[in-house]
Amino acid sequence: MEPRIYAHCWTLLPVMNTVEAARFAADNGFQGLEVFCNPLEFWPGMIDAATLAELAAIARGEDLGFSLYGCSTVNAATGLAEIRSLNDDTMARMLDVCAKIGATVLCIHPGTIVEFGNLERQGVPFTPKRFDREELLREGQRRSVEAIARWADLAAPIGVTIVVENDVHERHTAAPTAESLAAMVTAADRPNLKVNFDTGHAFIGAGLIEELDVLKPHIGHFHLDDNSTPRASEHLPLGDGAVDFPSIAECLATADAALAIEIYAPDRPVEATLASRDYILGVIASARPPATPS
Repeated sequence: MEPRIYAHCWTLLPVMNTVEAARFAADNGFQGLEVFCNPLEFWPGMIDAATLAELAAIARGEDLGFSLYGCSTVNAATGLAEIRSLNDDTMARMLDVCAKIGATVLCIHPGTIVEFGNLERQGVPFTPKRFDREELLREGQRRSVEAIARWADLAAPIGVTIVVENDVHERHTAAPTAESLAAMVTAADRPNLKVNFDTGHAFIGAGLIEELDVLKPHIGHFHLDDNSTPRASEHLPLGDGAVDFPSIAECLATADAALAIEIYAPDRPVEATLASRDYILGVIASARPPATPS
């Protein structure tokens, strides 16, 4: 199995729009492109039909795969009825985009516990007995499981897999550990619901190998990015930080999942994307045994 390397619109946004990014990916030998939902030029429900048709044509003509990186406004863990309704509407719009451009993966986050922010605004520490943080977390996780299962059911008829990212770095996340994310995906119990494994996030969580060991059975997508410190998510170009990619090379080489290069290099997005692709292909190649002469 050859690795499927995807370029990422988030990285390329400073210098090209989504259609240009799709052409860039096809022209430079990428197997796909992760399309970034953003209010600057690609927001679900506001994208013109011609743009969607052009992306679909590029996908067909160039045999280019698409994944969709979902809106950060969607919060699966919310308990607010009006936000849940907005979430469902946004998810429906994103799935419509997936159907029209042929995207087979939709990346989302596990959600955040907004009550925790409310507690903080009351002062630190603010832990009265009537507000049990563990119970608030459990309730938020229950709501997240309910929401992502419902969305996976909506995605299934159009052949889309929903992947939930390991957001261990996110403040007040509903899945603060790899174990909690695995438990949420297991509890939702949908065949088209998997994990999006972000290498930089794992590095600043329990550790790259440690989180991979927990989440490997559930992984359906990868975000590849580097990090120099366990204190913040930097999304460095691959090879520029301390993430030990050779230690997971075999997994990357054999995974039935796209490897999306999600890096932040606004001063050189094109060059960094190409260099990162070459770096990870080199890492994967070095992990494979040499071919046996026939």
